[in-house]
Amino acid sequence: MSAIHIDNRLVHYEVVGRRGAPVIFLHSWLGSWRYWLPTMEHASERYRTFAIDFWGFGESDRRDGAFSIAEYVDLVICFMNQLGIARASLVGHGLGGMVALRTASQYPDRVSRLMIVSAPIQGSQIQNYVRPGALSRLFGRTAPSNIWTRLMRQLNVDYPQILNEIIEDTDSLSETVVQRVIESVVATDLREDLERLETPLLAVFGEKDAIVSSDQARFLHDDHASMQQVIKLPRSNHFPFLDQPNVFNRLLMDFQASNGTQVEIKTEWRRRVSQLEYI
Repeated sequence: MSAIHIDNRLVHYEVVGRRGAPVIFLHSWLGSWRYWLPTMEHASERYRTFAIDFWGFGESDRRDGAFSIAEYVDLVICFMNQLGIARASLVGHGLGGMVALRTASQYPDRVSRLMIVSAPIQGSQIQNYVRPGALSRLFGRTAPSNIWTRLMRQLNVDYPQILNEIIEDTDSLSETVVQRVIESVVATDLREDLERLETPLLAVFGEKDAIVSSDQARFLHDDHASMQQVIKLPRSNHFPFLDQPNVFNRLLMDFQASNGTQVEIKTEWRRRVSQLEYI
């Protein structure tokens, strides 16, 4: 376990890989850094990968805080400053994708590439059952992990140990943290951030996502096609990196290595993956 203190509050993080440009992975509104581990291990062949637990999550400080997108943007920048990371690629899922996008928008000189996964651009459009009122009702009767269990049953995930860890982490979350995070998500609109974004962006959505509709891709701008790319995965739900890891990892590595070129799932590669999935 690695940790630093930012504003007198502990921030837990993990590092996989010793060489290469830094890539920082940011988690979503439930769970913790741990579900990124298989992706980090794959990417660490070429990159030095980091994953942070946001305040209120995992092993980071859980004392009272804003638990908001703005607070987490500050956390990311202070984390980079303390570790001497001048510039990094950010990969964010859900909430983490929103934090990554706003960080790149506000600090364009600190972010080299930006990959957002199942991340809402207009937070008010996330599905109803994860809104604050619905979560409050669920927390009154049901452990947070049950929300995840429902979602996991819809996924074709090859990492049962990772899923158990996600559920354990979610069980330990407080209602206050989740409520404040979701309230911040719903109140956030990133369309202006997209307009002024100077960082190359790859947005990945699952067409079967039960939380964030792939229709959010419509907010990306056609006139920024050379900088903003969208990939929709027809077979993926909210966690493409877990239910289609081969596809996701290839997209991630191709995007990191790209130099202004579009990334895509090549026809012959898609066919090979499909054959492996049905063996």
